[in-house]
Amino acid sequence: MSLFRRLSDISRKRKIVLFKNTFQPTEQTKILDVGAEIDPKGNSTLQFIDLYPWKRRISAINQSEDHIAIIKQVYPEIDSRVGDACALPWCDKYFDIVYSNAVIEHVGDFEKQKLMAKEIMRVGKAWFITTPNRWYPFEFHMRLPLVTWLPGNAYKQVGRIIRYSHLSKRYAFGIRGVTNLRLMTARELRQCFPNSRIVKLRVTFMAETLIVVGGMF
Repeated sequence: MSLFRRLSDISRKRKIVLFKNTFQPTEQTKILDVGAEIDPKGNSTLQFIDLYPWKRRISAINQSEDHIAIIKQVYPEIDSRVGDACALPWCDKYFDIVYSNAVIEHVGDFEKQKLMAKEIMRVGKAWFITTPNRWYPFEFHMRLPLVTWLPGNAYKQVGRIIRYSHLSKRYAFGIRGVTNLRLMTARELRQCFPNSRIVKLRVTFMAETLIVVGGMF
C-alpha cells in the first residue's frame, strides 16, 4: 500500500469516528450522503455507505450515473439518485444529517460552493462536510508540493503542465488540467456555513482536512 493510500485510510477512519462521536446516529437517523460512491471491486471498506450499518436510512446522490448504478447494484435498499449537489431534490429539513466527503471543492467557483452549502443546510438539520485544506503544503489530487501556496488559482495552471495521473499511476505532462478543483480555506468555509464549527483534522504535521460540523441534532 502506498504512503498516500495509508494516509488517506487513516484520515477516512478518523472522519468516521468523529462523525459517530459527534452525532451518535441511531437506526432512526435519516442521512444523506452527497457525492456518495463505493468501490465496485470491494477493495475499500472505508466509504461512508459501506460502514454505515442502517442502509435503509441512507439516501445517496452523485452526478455520475456510473457511481449511482454501482450503489444501486450493491445496496438496492439505499435511495440512490443522480443529481446536482447544488440543487438537491428533497424538501426542507428532510434529513437529520447531511454527510459529504471531499465534494465541495469540485462543484465549481466560490459562488457554486456557497450554493452547495445553502442546499445542504436547507435539506439537513445537521451537517458534516469535509474538504482538503487549501493551505496544506501538498496537493493530493495533483500530488505536487507547495503549489497551493501560489496566489489565486495559479495551482491549476501548474496542474495543466504536470500532475499525477491516478489512472496511469504516474506523473504526466500536458494532460487535461484540474479545472473542476477549487480548494477552500477555513475562512471560506465559515462564510459558506455560518454558525458552524470548523474542525482541522491532522494526520501528519498539520491539518490536511477541514471539516464543517453544524446544525441542530
